Amino acid sequence: MKHQLSKISALDTIKALKEAEADLVRPEGSDGKPVYAHVPPQDIAERLELFQPRRPGYGLRKVDTQHVNALATRITRKGELDPVLVVKLGSKWVVVDGHHRIAAYQKLKYKAPIKCEWFAGTVREAMDESLRRNEKTHLRVEQADKAEAAWTRTLMDWDGKGWSSSKAQVVTLTGASDGTVAQMRRVVKWHDNYKTGVDKHPTGEKLFRALGPDLRRHSWNKAKMVLLDLAPKEWDMNDAAAKLARGLVTRMTTKLSEDPEVTARALWLYDRDLCPNLVKALQDVMRSEKEAEGDEEFWEPYKRVGLVSDD
Repeated sequence: MKHQLSKISALDTIKALKEAEADLVRPEGSDGKPVYAHVPPQDIAERLELFQPRRPGYGLRKVDTQHVNALATRITRKGELDPVLVVKLGSKWVVVDGHHRIAAYQKLKYKAPIKCEWFAGTVREAMDESLRRNEKTHLRVEQADKAEAAWTRTLMDWDGKGWSSSKAQVVTLTGASDGTVAQMRRVVKWHDNYKTGVDKHPTGEKLFRALGPDLRRHSWNKAKMVLLDLAPKEWDMNDAAAKLARGLVTRMTTKLSEDPEVTARALWLYDRDLCPNLVKALQDVMRSEKEAEGDEEFWEPYKRVGLVSDD
């Protein structure tokens, strides 16, 4: 079981799903109506490889600290929050939807049992329900997280000949764009056809040589790097950026993101010669991500302040 979201692959999820289905305990006699249980927050475990569609800080944190603090304040003022969604695996309760609520209770050292909705379906259905409920909440699911969720389901549903789910179903479930899911399916087909000798498409060869025989070991972000022909130096640059981000998260939690103006002034005081180059580098990174993702809603705020254009 992995505890860092950035290290969880589709293969980890597929293996965990098989094990969890074998351990699943379902409520009896629900008749389609919600079933509730009362469980102390400290007794509710996490299975991040199954039930956490958000990856705060690019998977370097399990939860968004600011949101947890806001929920903790609400508990203090108004009492218990809406029920979290749980499944029972063996003797353990596991949170499906409500990781931030559980973190808020734990922050307050809340000991009393809380009301939980006991999900009556399969583990796979619980995974899908987790995505659906996160689409309805006020805490944004980043586009990159939606893409990774779509990538996992694209790989899970591929049987070597086709998919057990439609492209439209994956788009609706994860919130990833139609174009992104279509591209993922092409990647899986190209790779699999090259691996099995059905078709020696050059992109399939490129993917196979760079990522090996099992795409499930790799994130969509890494597969996308191969598609974009990023050189090994650029791969190393991404790894170095992730390492620096981990260091910032460890030392500063969310301080950098609390007030952009304070952060900007701090960077100016730290190294004023760095700032012009940093602005240009940030624009280049944003432009590259815009081209890769094609998510217009995500980029609208950046367009309004002139940091990216429609060119």
